[in-house]
Amino acid sequence: MSNSFGFTDLMNKDEHKRKKTNTKNIPIEEIKENENNNYDLVDIDKLADSIDELGLLQPVLVKQRDKYSYELIAGHRRFNAIKKLISENRLPEDYEVLAKKVDEDEDELVTRLKLHETNLQTRSLLKMPEEEKIAIIDDYMDILDKAKKQGVQINGKPVKGKTRDLIAERFGISHYTAQKLIRKAKEQGGEEEGAKFSPQKKTAKKPITQLKKIETQLEKLEFEGTEEEQEIKKKLIELLMK
Repeated sequence: MSNSFGFTDLMNKDEHKRKKTNTKNIPIEEIKENENNNYDLVDIDKLADSIDELGLLQPVLVKQRDKYSYELIAGHRRFNAIKKLISENRLPEDYEVLAKKVDEDEDELVTRLKLHETNLQTRSLLKMPEEEKIAIIDDYMDILDKAKKQGVQINGKPVKGKTRDLIAERFGISHYTAQKLIRKAKEQGGEEEGAKFSPQKKTAKKPITQLKKIETQLEKLEFEGTEEEQEIKKKLIELLMK
């Protein structure tokens, strides 16, 4: 697929461009998490301890949505680790997050691709839980489908090729595995093979993804260890699983 656009170049070229601009400190209350992020927030405790000891070594990536409102594009784990430190009084409540801004005029599909690119640099798709994999593949298919229809170019090249091939290339998996994940994503969305994406169906699946994230966070809650507290935690998780 030598004639296809380069996913990795998407981040490399943008990083080169952003190095010419200054980073800025943004009040944490002005940064909102990205609803399109389907990546689980893993190892937050460990990351929080590292930030507490060494500071935030890498800025988060944001896109300005309003005068005092920014959407998080990359750095969701770092952002949540910082919020944890604030909740534990290890950082001040008015803490300002070191951030870099992407171009406000950047195509939204390119911005969504960057969310995936930054997460994929540190995590392997095949090592993720099944629900997380399916949610990521589903969102990636939606991006590719819209990019093809709208003629969006990545690094000056149109998005061409079979979705199966593009996903296999980007995630470093076989065509068989890519097709299997695509099929599962379509089945969960209530779609038949080859059917068009339905924005209504994708929207309907959002609460399920959010509940999964809440469940993950609940499992990490630290109680004092009493039987009553553990029973409450167990019932909360069971409620979310219904």
